[in-house]
Amino acid sequence: MPVQAEWISRLQRFFNNTHVFFALKVLVAMLGCLLPALLGHRDATVLMTLGVVAGAIGEPDDSVPGRAKNLLMTMLCFVIATVSVQLLYPYPPLFALGLFSSTFGFIMLGALGPRYATISFGSLLVAIYSMLGAAHATNLWFQPLWLCIGAFWYGCVSLLWLKLLPHKPVHEQLAQLFLALGDYLNEKSRLFPVPPGELSAIRHQLAQLNSRNVHSMQLTRTMLSGRLSAGWTPHLERLLQLYLLSQEIHERCVASHWLYDKLADELAEHAILGGFREALRQEGQNLHQLGYAILLHREFRPSDSLVWLIQALQDQRILLQQRQQLPAELSSALEFLHQNLAAILGLLHDAALLTGHFDDPIDNVTQRKLARPYQAAFRDVEMHIRKATPLLRHALRMATTLCIGYGLLQWFDIKQGFWVLLTCLFVCQSSFSATRRRVFERIGGTLFGLLLGAPLFWFGLPPGAQLAGMILAAVLFFSQLRNNYSAAVTFITLYALTAFSLLGSDSELLMLPRLIDTLLGSALAFTAVMWLWPEWQHRRLPDLIIGTLEANRTYLRHVLEDEQGEQQELTYRIVRRQAHLADSALAEAWQNMLAEPRAQQRWLTLCASMTQRSHTLLSFISTLGAHRQRIRGQLSTEQRQLAAAIDVVLADAALMLQTRQGGSEGKTIEVTQWPRQPEMDSAQWLIQQELEFIAEQSNELLRLSWLTPSLKLAGTR
Repeated sequence: MPVQAEWISRLQRFFNNTHVFFALKVLVAMLGCLLPALLGHRDATVLMTLGVVAGAIGEPDDSVPGRAKNLLMTMLCFVIATVSVQLLYPYPPLFALGLFSSTFGFIMLGALGPRYATISFGSLLVAIYSMLGAAHATNLWFQPLWLCIGAFWYGCVSLLWLKLLPHKPVHEQLAQLFLALGDYLNEKSRLFPVPPGELSAIRHQLAQLNSRNVHSMQLTRTMLSGRLSAGWTPHLERLLQLYLLSQEIHERCVASHWLYDKLADELAEHAILGGFREALRQEGQNLHQLGYAILLHREFRPSDSLVWLIQALQDQRILLQQRQQLPAELSSALEFLHQNLAAILGLLHDAALLTGHFDDPIDNVTQRKLARPYQAAFRDVEMHIRKATPLLRHALRMATTLCIGYGLLQWFDIKQGFWVLLTCLFVCQSSFSATRRRVFERIGGTLFGLLLGAPLFWFGLPPGAQLAGMILAAVLFFSQLRNNYSAAVTFITLYALTAFSLLGSDSELLMLPRLIDTLLGSALAFTAVMWLWPEWQHRRLPDLIIGTLEANRTYLRHVLEDEQGEQQELTYRIVRRQAHLADSALAEAWQNMLAEPRAQQRWLTLCASMTQRSHTLLSFISTLGAHRQRIRGQLSTEQRQLAAAIDVVLADAALMLQTRQGGSEGKTIEVTQWPRQPEMDSAQWLIQQELEFIAEQSNELLRLSWLTPSLKLAGTR
C-alpha cells in the first residue's frame, strides 16, 4: 500500500473510532454552550456544559424515533432530579429521604432495560451536579434551567448526529464483534499443536474471550432490536444478516473436533498441524479485516492466501490419510475440522456480499424484528424485587451509601463535600472486583489531575482560556471514558476544577478538599460493597453452574433432535444463545472471584475446573451444532441411548446442586456400553466421538458437583 493511502486509511480509522467519534459529538455540543458566555452569562455556560456531560453519560443507544423518546424521558428525569435537589436542599431530613428514594428508584428503573439504566445514571449525576452548586444558586430555577438546557442541547445535537448517520453505532458494534471473533481464533490457533503444560491456560483464555464474544453479540442484538422495531430498511437487513452470520461463525469458532493435547503425539511427524494453525490465524486476521470493512463501509473479500491454504490443507489431509492410514476417529475429526474451516471461509464469502454497498436493495427478504415486548421488561422488574437479585441489592447499597455520605457532610459540616457523593456514584459498582478497580483508578486519576491542574491555576489564566481548557478537558474525558477510566478521571478532574473556578470557587483552595473527598468517597464505596448486601461470587456459583448445566442439556437436545431443519432455526438460535450466555456468566463470576478478598475466594480451584469443563462441554456440543446439517438423521439407536444417558447425568448434577446433597456419588456413564461399529461412516464417527467427549465432560461435572455443597459448608477454597 502506498504511504499516502496508508495514512489516509489510518486517518479514516481514527475518525471512525468509537471513542473519538463520541468525543467529536461532545465537542460540537460544548462549542454551542459558548453562546451564553459570549453574551456575558459565563455561569450559564458552565452549567450548560455540566448538563452536556450528564446528558452524554446518560445517553442510551437507539433508533432516531427511539432516541427522541429517550430524550423526552431523560429531560423529565433531569427536571425531577434537579428541581427536587433545589427544593429540598434547605431541609436536610427531607433531602436525605428524597436522596434515598430517588437513588433506589432510578437504579431499579434499569430493570426495564439497558437504556433505562443509562438514563437513570445520568439523572443521578445531574442531581449531584445540582447539589454542588445548590448553596450558591441565585434562585430556585437558575440551576435546573441551565443544566437541563445543556442536556437538551446535547440531546438535540446527538439526535441530529444520529439522523445524519443512523446506522453508525451498529457498524461500530458489529466491527467490535468481528474483531472479538478474530481474537478468539488467534488464541485457538495455539492449540495446533498445544505447547506442553499450556492447555489449561489456553482453555481459560478461550473461556474469557468467549465471554467477550457473547457480550458483543448481546449488544449488537440489542442495537438491532431497537432499530428494527422502528422500521425495516435494506441497510438494516444487511446488518442483521451480518449479525446472523457472526452467530454461525461463532459456533464454528468454539467447536472442538478432537482432544487437542493428543494431536501433537498422534501427528508429530507431519506438518499438517502447522497448516491448521496458520489457517486459524489467517481466518482470525480476515475476521479483523471484515470488522474494519464494516466500520469504514468498505467492501471486503477473503484473502487469496486463505483460499489457497484451505485447499492445500484438504490435499495434505488426503495425502496423510493415504500414507499413514490414520484411525477412523482421527481421520473423521480431521475431515470435519477441515470442513469447519472451509465453512468459516464460506461464511466470510457470504459476508463479503453484504459489505460495501449497504443501502443497495435486497430481494426476497422478510422484514424481521428482534425486539421483545414491554410486558417481558415489566415482568423482569417484578422478578428483581421478588428474588432480591443483584440489581435490587445494588440499588439498596447505592441509596444507603449516598445517604451515609450526605449524613457525614451534615454531621461534620463539610463545605463543597458533595464531591464525596459524586465519587460514590462513579466508584460503587455492583461487584467487589469492579468497585476495587474503580477505587484505584479514581484515586490515581484524581491525584494526577490535581497535579496537572495546580500549575495551570497558579498562572492565573483568563476566563476565556479557562473556558477553552474546560471544554478541551471534557472532550478528552469522553474520548477515554469507555476504554481508559483512569485517564478519563484525570481529565474530568481538570474539567471540574475549571468549571467551579469559573462559578466563583477558589480552585487552589478546592484542590486538597477535592483529594480528601475522593478518598472519603472511595472508602465509603469500598466499605459499602463489602458490608452492605455484598455480592460475593461464591454465593452465585451454584445457581450459575446449574444454569450452564441446564442450558447445555437443552442445547444438546436441540442439536440432536433437529429433524425439521429451517423450521426450527429460530428456536435453535435462541437455545444456542442461552447456552453461551450461561457459560459467559460462569466465566465472569470466576474472573471476578479472583479479585475478591481471600476469605471470600471459596471453591476457587473448583470454580476454575467447573468453568473450564463447562466451556469444553459447550465446545463439543458446538461441534455437533456446526455440522448439524451433515449429521441430521444419522444417529444410531445406540448413539441416541448415549445421548439420553448424558442428559440424565447433567440433570443429576444440576439436581445435586439444587438440593445441596453432595458427597454421595451419582451414576456416571460407561462409554463402553455403546461400542463403535466399524461400518460407521465419517458423520457417524463424528457423532460417536463427540458424544464420548461430551460424556467424559459430563461425568467430570457430575463428580465436581458432588464436591460443591460440602465445600460450601466447610468454607474451604
